[in-house]
Amino acid sequence: MRYYLTNQNTERYGISSYQIIPPLGCPDIFPGQPCPTCAPCPCTPGLLETEIFQYTAISDGVKNTYTNTDAVVQFSTSGILNPNTVSIVNLFINGILQSPNLYTVQPGVLIISEVPVQGVPLILQFIKITTS
Repeated sequence: MRYYLTNQNTERYGISSYQIIPPLGCPDIFPGQPCPTCAPCPCTPGLLETEIFQYTAISDGVKNTYTNTDAVVQFSTSGILNPNTVSIVNLFINGILQSPNLYTVQPGVLIISEVPVQGVPLILQFIKITTS
């Protein structure tokens, strides 16, 4: 979401202040004012909460399928989660974000279309977004 700054110039004090305004037609991620027509406002869900999980492995230069047993435990906060239980899945190979059509994620399994170079890190990031 792109936000716009508007200059609130206060000539009286010689100070410029800025107000952040979301673009027209886009809801703000922060809770707004309750609707005057409804008691508990369903149109203002509250702040969005996120949980981030990470699976990390190191490529051996031979295989393109990785499982929970291949995880580098020191750098992982989870195994390979079910993609249907999270909001966003990102794969980084050697720090580069990969296009989703180059890999498949299933519970406990990561399949990459090509074999990564030996020694590069594979980081599978899972982001779960919920409303408060």
